[in-house]
Amino acid sequence: MSDSFLRYTDLAAAIQLAKSHGMSTEQIIRALTGGMVYKDALRLARRAAPIMDLSVQEFMQLRKNLP
Repeated sequence: MSDSFLRYTDLAAAIQLAKSHGMSTEQIIRALTGGMVYKDALRLARRAAPIMDLSVQEFMQLRKNLP
């Protein structure tokens, strides 16, 4: 997923929509970071983690532990 896609997406709205459709935090993180290299995922984590009430470390740990 390129950073340009996220630049034009309201991240908070996307997360809220995913939660309203019953997605778990882990599923949301997987969808957001799927196919990203570590550096890009970390950049996204810095923006998305506060919206999801997580620390950046927790966000990255959940990403790492996903199968």
